[in-house]
Amino acid sequence: MSEDGTRPYAMTISLNVLNHLGINLYSNVSAVLSEVVANAYDADAEVVKIDLQRTPPRIVVEDDGSGMDLEGINERFLTVGYRRRDSELKGYSEKRKRPVMGRKGIGKLSLFSISNVVEVYTTTDGVEKHAFRMDIEGIRAAIEGEGGVGTYEPEPISTDSIDFDHGTRIVLPALKKSMTNLETGLRKRLARRFSILGAEHGFQLEIGGREVTVADRDYFHKLQYAWAYEDEPAAGALLDQCTNADEKIVSGVGRAGDQNEFQVTGWIGTAFTSSSLKDEHNDKLNSITLMVRGKLAHEDLLEELNEGGVFRSYLIGEVSANFLDLDDEADIATSSRQKIIEEDPRYLALLAWLRKEITRIGTAWSRLRDQKGTTSARTNPLIDQWFTRLGPDHRKRAQRLFGKINQLTVDGERERNELFAHAVLAFETLRYRENLDALEDMSGEQVTGIAAIFNDIENLEAAQYHRIVVQRLTVIEKLKKLMDENALEKFIQDHLFQNLWLLDPSWERATDRAKEKRIGTTFAEIDEKLTDEERNSRFDIKYKRMSGSHVIVELKRPEVVTNSTELLGQIRKYINALRKFLRDTGVDEPVETVCVVGKDLRDWADPDGREESRQILGAVNARVVKYEELLDNAQNAYREFLDGAEELSQLRAILDSLAEESGQEVGLASEAPASGSATPDAATPDAGPEH
Repeated sequence: MSEDGTRPYAMTISLNVLNHLGINLYSNVSAVLSEVVANAYDADAEVVKIDLQRTPPRIVVEDDGSGMDLEGINERFLTVGYRRRDSELKGYSEKRKRPVMGRKGIGKLSLFSISNVVEVYTTTDGVEKHAFRMDIEGIRAAIEGEGGVGTYEPEPISTDSIDFDHGTRIVLPALKKSMTNLETGLRKRLARRFSILGAEHGFQLEIGGREVTVADRDYFHKLQYAWAYEDEPAAGALLDQCTNADEKIVSGVGRAGDQNEFQVTGWIGTAFTSSSLKDEHNDKLNSITLMVRGKLAHEDLLEELNEGGVFRSYLIGEVSANFLDLDDEADIATSSRQKIIEEDPRYLALLAWLRKEITRIGTAWSRLRDQKGTTSARTNPLIDQWFTRLGPDHRKRAQRLFGKINQLTVDGERERNELFAHAVLAFETLRYRENLDALEDMSGEQVTGIAAIFNDIENLEAAQYHRIVVQRLTVIEKLKKLMDENALEKFIQDHLFQNLWLLDPSWERATDRAKEKRIGTTFAEIDEKLTDEERNSRFDIKYKRMSGSHVIVELKRPEVVTNSTELLGQIRKYINALRKFLRDTGVDEPVETVCVVGKDLRDWADPDGREESRQILGAVNARVVKYEELLDNAQNAYREFLDGAEELSQLRAILDSLAEESGQEVGLASEAPASGSATPDAATPDAGPEH
């Protein structure tokens, strides 16, 4: 305290700022302490030590940074909203020229969200020492006494405990939460909030006397596949952390923006199992975090992408995009610095890059996982024999099923054979019913109970469907004999929407007519905005709600010639409208689009044109079918069904052998147990993919 009785420290603040940017800014200890660590980094500290003291309970954070003199305390630390990057040093630290993390000057207020009292001890040279105490109730009293905006003078306290030459010590002695089990969780969370920890960055963080390292993130060992967006040797060093990974891929530094002007680094991975991303401390590991200048800036970019399906539940990653925090550009971080203002073009460029990468990784993930599962399954000669007899499309589905089983941990070969026996049984049963989509929607864990689910299918149902198939084949064969090209097109135009089994045998009949009517109204609004050329290029477009899928079918006029890009642009507006409708109604189910055309697409004539076309349209789950191909495709699909039915006796022998090896009996649908052993509804379970 000065000779005239006034206190040397002063903070001017409003009650509104205190409440919203102090007490309520963060909800957890790790987020608050990360602001203290970031301030130490900006102050050129090389070591930051966090001590969680039990008696009395308090948290002490000490750094060996530059410290503060009286001017620095009042003009920077106690100035709420101090804009460091407007100073003479701009966005760099004084000694080590680090790109600083702080920008808004409000992080220090967050200390009051976990402690009612904050003590600060600091020195720049070991001679001029300063120490003061801030009390939340004292701040409130000072502010309220001056009409909601006032000056608070922190209380000077003894500097005798300052035993360091330079740096700052912050003590939180009046904690609002218990410190029980705090250290383990705090170590993980702080390790995950910074990418600049370690000797290579010249910055060390310690908790309880033990250094926090990248290994403390405690998730790299969970990765099965990992993609690094770094140049060598940084990529190699990062991938070395993934000690158990089956595949490690160096993708190189990412480039975002229309001109590839923005650089993205970091990594994206997929876990062995989705359940492994459920942290014991309830932290959200199934996310892709965003780092800016070495510090967490967004907790989950996946939330912005609406990535759906089973694949999403296996994703984890961390990307760095320093172009989002340039000194000469607008600040696009929210007040808590854990989110980004969504409308900024730089952020949109990052999301576009990430969306593209996740699509690419999803394709690779499916391929890698299916390959590994299939390789494991086919080591059994009986499974190999069964798999070899499958047709190409069913073989792909079986690969995906084996991929799911491959995610499960089993105790031995006996248990593995039992799982494969159940999987083969379920696959053949559902193939017989043309309902393999039910397997697609199951998680690996659900496969373990698959025999009980599918053993109670009635023979009568199978026989009835067998008769339907035979009738449909007879109709198809007559149509092929009687119709010339024009008659075929006219028939399809008149009847396809009511007989979607011509496009896919699993599409028995449309459901939810009310929803179809509402979507039809939305499509009509889009049609009103089409050009005459777009409108005249087709007969009709319709939405149908099928079992487990939402289908858009567009019938092009037979004489129209288009290409994949034009077709994509035409159908995307309908796809987007349907997806928005589904999101608004809380539905997360796949959308499929089929375009029926009379002529080859123009780009099919290019080298590899058909494959490139498939990839372009496949990105939105769309495909093209020619009028002349419809009957052939349908005929082949139903013949495959009949061939599969004839193979059931052969499958019986395979399953009996597998059951004998695993030590138990496995039943086929054709030899189902007595009625009542399983509920009828079990044949079509509601359980979706694990999230």
